[in-house]
Amino acid sequence: MQLRISNIAKIKETTIDIDGITVIAGENNAGKSTIGKLLFAVFNSMNNMDEKIREEKRNKIYRTVIQVLQSYHGKRPDNYAAWVRRRNLFAKNIADNVMKYISGDIKQSRDDMDEVLQRGVKTASILENQEDLEVFLKECVNNLDPILNVSDDRIMAEVITRWFSRVFDNQVSPLWDEEAESKIELTIRGEKLTCLFRENTCIKWESDIHILHGAFYIDNPFVIDKISDPYGDLKITENHLVKFLQKEEEDLFEGIFDAVIAKDKMDDINAIIGKVITGDITINQEGEYCFKAGKDTRPLYVQNMSTGLKAFALLKMLLENGSIKEKDVLILDEPEIHLHPEWQLLYAQLIVLLQREFDLSLIITTHSPYFLDAIDVYSRKYNTSQAAHYYLAENDGVFSRLHDVTNHIDAIYKKLSEPMQMLENLRYSID
Repeated sequence: MQLRISNIAKIKETTIDIDGITVIAGENNAGKSTIGKLLFAVFNSMNNMDEKIREEKRNKIYRTVIQVLQSYHGKRPDNYAAWVRRRNLFAKNIADNVMKYISGDIKQSRDDMDEVLQRGVKTASILENQEDLEVFLKECVNNLDPILNVSDDRIMAEVITRWFSRVFDNQVSPLWDEEAESKIELTIRGEKLTCLFRENTCIKWESDIHILHGAFYIDNPFVIDKISDPYGDLKITENHLVKFLQKEEEDLFEGIFDAVIAKDKMDDINAIIGKVITGDITINQEGEYCFKAGKDTRPLYVQNMSTGLKAFALLKMLLENGSIKEKDVLILDEPEIHLHPEWQLLYAQLIVLLQREFDLSLIITTHSPYFLDAIDVYSRKYNTSQAAHYYLAENDGVFSRLHDVTNHIDAIYKKLSEPMQMLENLRYSID
């Protein structure tokens, strides 16, 4: 997978290869997080989008028919509950037939839309008077026409705009020229997806790629505190993550196959997690998530876990409930921040194994030479170094630039060691 972008936020132009683990290191305010946010927005806005648009269109048609019926001034029967059931069946039949018409399963012209609608009213006798039925059908045609005239491309462009606006807080366009055209080009196995933006709005998109995989963005271990009480002000990346962390509670069968398949690959991964987390995350009778270290210990609310434990617990929960699947995208923004150097090494080993076992596309930003070195060493230990790429992000005044240093990652170590050298020079001058 390759990502090419131009005129996005602080980045003027760059190309990033993502074949396994991609590490982006460098100074602050140099555009490191932009790459992960882009991938998160692209994959989640377009994940299985054809089916989502079709389902939303069907639901909109259904709601429109219900609305027309609600505004109908005929007398409702005394048995209102029975009337509601017939009304819902009536609306469902109409929505089903209109969707068949849209997909071409019903071969008729737009002029014959009333005949398409009449197919849906036969099995639910809610408007038995022919005159009332004709008035209703005319109102339906008038109300459904605007919906049917909106192309899927326009819907998709709006979905992309909304996702990117929320991920980037309405700052997709370049900071130096908001009217400049921004471009994102994602290539996977020779097939391309292209999105063009102007003034933070998607103005055009084209895709040969049918995205079926999700993306997870983790930049804050404290998001785990929200799974017991998800209300409040959450970023879109956090809200997305909380929904998957709560998956097991919402539906016991959700992700069941992926969870079982994942367990077959988890021996080495669990061994590493077990060095840090010696218990399980459970839900008590009040619906609160707790960490239970052993049968003789009291449960600890996840809010009271150490921040380092939370970082490992997030991955443990996503793996155990089957949320992380093969070939998904996992973005880790400075995961080492809350970790002791020893746990940084364990975390690096864990994500290298995750990439190998699940064939994930991993994007990692870091400031830590310990963590960077651990990724490099464990990638070589587990024979995945050929799929590892390293980039150095630098702030070049107005713009940010990302340099491919895969073949000379010493450039990153040099950059990260400069502050320590400054301290050494100061210490020498003082002494």
